[in-house]
Amino acid sequence: MSLTDRITGKVREIAATAAGQLQAFASAPLIQNVGRASPGVSLTQDTAAQKVVESREALFGRVSSRLGPVPSFVSTHPMRGITPKRVAAIHSEVLIAGWMLNKACLDEDLLLADSHLRSQDSSFRDSIVGAPWSIEPADDSELARQVADYQTAVFRNCYGFKKACRRLLYGNLAGYALEEAVYEDRATRFRLGDSYVTVECPTPVDFEWVGNRHTRFNLAAGDRLELDTGGGHIVPPPVKYVCYEANDDFQLRRRGYAYTAIWLSMVKQNAWMRAAVMLDIWGIRGPWGKASKELWEDKTRLQEMITAIQQWGTGQGVVVTDDFSIEASASGVTGDIREMHMALISAINAEESKLINASTLTTDPGEHGSYGLSDTHADSKAARVQGSEVNLSDCIARWMPHALRVACYRINPDGSFGDVNPRGLAAVLGAKPEHVIALSGRPRWRVQREMSPKDRMDLYIKGVNDLGMALDEEAPYQDFGLKKARDGAARLRGRVVAVGDGNLAVSTSEAQQGVLNPKEETDSRKES
Repeated sequence: MSLTDRITGKVREIAATAAGQLQAFASAPLIQNVGRASPGVSLTQDTAAQKVVESREALFGRVSSRLGPVPSFVSTHPMRGITPKRVAAIHSEVLIAGWMLNKACLDEDLLLADSHLRSQDSSFRDSIVGAPWSIEPADDSELARQVADYQTAVFRNCYGFKKACRRLLYGNLAGYALEEAVYEDRATRFRLGDSYVTVECPTPVDFEWVGNRHTRFNLAAGDRLELDTGGGHIVPPPVKYVCYEANDDFQLRRRGYAYTAIWLSMVKQNAWMRAAVMLDIWGIRGPWGKASKELWEDKTRLQEMITAIQQWGTGQGVVVTDDFSIEASASGVTGDIREMHMALISAINAEESKLINASTLTTDPGEHGSYGLSDTHADSKAARVQGSEVNLSDCIARWMPHALRVACYRINPDGSFGDVNPRGLAAVLGAKPEHVIALSGRPRWRVQREMSPKDRMDLYIKGVNDLGMALDEEAPYQDFGLKKARDGAARLRGRVVAVGDGNLAVSTSEAQQGVLNPKEETDSRKES
């Protein structure tokens, strides 16, 4: 990690700690009586639901599945009969009123209807959440490492952590995504020094998807993201909800590549439809009969000809006389006409690939690709993937201090924090809760530009031997998916090497552990 990345990460951690004192996702309170009044009508707040969702009981349950304005399984399906006018109207609802229902349903329909978009989006998300992950300590202190070890143990045992992270990346398409944390009273065991300790406290054990249709933006409250209860609105408690924000230049409600992709996909679906119609009309060569004028005027023979033509190609036997023949018509679809629609579809697919991956050759090489150009595109995709990984890390890192607060304090029925939990994390570590919370770690996924295993191992060797880098010995095991031996007896020995002047033959792994030559040890004893 570069110095710039370390500085940036530290700044973000400080900001996340400060934001942890707020009861909303907004980064700072809206200052009144400065500038013009905020546009839009202030949303009705559901105070009763707000108290419930902030309560201790709500920590252990699921809230989001019953939110409004419509249930999770109900959709307005705006893609049915979609027109440019309809798309513009839905986008206006978001811009003017912060109304997200139709836009959220449109985003879902878009991903379901466009096979190329769905494939690229899925591959992009998997490239991040499929990479090895770890919790990075906040700093080099022993307490920070202990906190990170605890958080690692928590998320290793969290049922839906990986799935939740994948769903959060849906925010790249929709602009944002929410997950609801579900807690459980649990004993978490993790390593502390040379032994293991157990922390007993409410712990995140699963996550619930929160559909964007259940959200709305309160423009009068500084464009604040709120949850729609069906009868009012509530502010999502930060201890309960994780919010992912796409890396974009616009307001949160207007971010995501779906804004652009919907126009492309709409044209592409029309091209598919027209291509299907053309194939249905012109793609099948139809039979036709050829007969003399006399045969044509014979009504009985004419009906026999019509029957023979109808049976053509059905597998039934057809008998014709010398004065009658059946032939297949030439196809009305020329190569240019066929390729016109497919060329348009291919061009749109390339544009959609660029929206997601910032490149095309990594997924669609085409006819004129080259190794150099493909390599450049791979760099572009790697940069896009790493940017999303940082976003994912940021959003979870903003939420993690709240989960640590739950691990340190007792929780009152109304959701407020009481005394220090004597079995909680701070008490077990022998530290002040505020110090533990301030040292919350950061999840990181080691996404890298694709390279061969040999090249990757060469990086480790060069980093240690040539550059003297202090690399974590666990990193190669995680990077290559290898299992570390529990003890010396189970270790693979490797090739034989010589140690010292006595040329003692030992394995490579033993040599790396600093095995001494018995001959040298005996000689030293004689001299003494």
